[in-house]
Amino acid sequence: MQHLPAGLRSVVLTQFIAVLSMVCVITALPVLAQDNAAPTTTSQTGDSATAGPSDAHEPAPSKTKDHDSKYDLDRIGRRGVGHGWNSYSLEKERALGEAMSSVVDQHNRLLTDPQISEYVNALAQKLVRNSDAEIPFTVKIIDSPESGIFSLPGGFLYINKGLIEDVENEAELAGLMAHEIAHVTARHFTRTATRAHTWNMFSMALMFAGPVGFGVREAGGIAAPLTFRKMSRDAEREADLLAGYDPEAFVHALERLHHRELVRKALLARKPDQDPTKKVPFHSFFSKAFASYPPTEDRIERVQQEISTWLPARADYEVDSSDYQDVRTRLAAADAPTLRRHRTGDAVGGPTLRRVRLGEDTLPTENRAMAASTLR
Repeated sequence: MQHLPAGLRSVVLTQFIAVLSMVCVITALPVLAQDNAAPTTTSQTGDSATAGPSDAHEPAPSKTKDHDSKYDLDRIGRRGVGHGWNSYSLEKERALGEAMSSVVDQHNRLLTDPQISEYVNALAQKLVRNSDAEIPFTVKIIDSPESGIFSLPGGFLYINKGLIEDVENEAELAGLMAHEIAHVTARHFTRTATRAHTWNMFSMALMFAGPVGFGVREAGGIAAPLTFRKMSRDAEREADLLAGYDPEAFVHALERLHHRELVRKALLARKPDQDPTKKVPFHSFFSKAFASYPPTEDRIERVQQEISTWLPARADYEVDSSDYQDVRTRLAAADAPTLRRHRTGDAVGGPTLRRVRLGEDTLPTENRAMAASTLR
């Protein structure tokens, strides 16, 4: 190199440093992928509960196993779901989820009915124990009329009150919950974040690689978003397959939510000021940021095809329960307006139900003349 001109020597040295930086990034990936943290447990507090993973899990299968074995229902708990390239340990992922959950709780009103919370948490616990989850789950219900459900990294599941009312049976609710649990179990959020962080490191190294590095960086700037978008689609596919439960009920729930979303959008297009979700601060932001819905027709069709491919037929499925119908009735009763008579000692200003005497003038002054002429 000492025989090269000073300018060319500088360029070669710069490109050598860039290549060395890229090698360092690549060699660091196996270290980032290590995840030796053990899952922690938390206790039930307030109106949320923590559902722990199954105690019967066995070690993850080796990489020589068939890739399709992750969808084998007979190997639940030892399919290695969520293992692989991830710079977040389980403890770090849980801490991240706790921080995000704290923000959600601050800007949303949570449902405080103990009977409803107990039912939803029990259903979530049943699903988690029959999944590949390696972390406990904390389940919370948002007091919102919108049909929505989303999960956060580290095992946090949020369900809107409106979703519980909108589904037809327990199997539909369980299918949607299982889908979100599968997202967390497969660690889609932190795996995507790891890929994005690694690309940023790689992109910084390319900045010092001269014209060739610039070209690679520009091409990567186009390819990287497409790669992450494809990973997002793959994550949805994986979550759909790993969800289990009654497959047809899950499809019916997707179809119903899709139809209601279309109806809601049509109504809001004519009367945007009547959106009930605007009364819940920051709710739309969080639900849109972390939810997988509304689904599309293509996704529904794909789920139906994959159900016939991966899930074995069974003679019967658990579709509904009296507990779910009781909860649904309880929610409907709580939403219904209540009219009552004023009694002695009642606070002034509450809703009143009373009989209007025949001939009693209850119209505003400006409407009396028009009403009188109409009745003649």
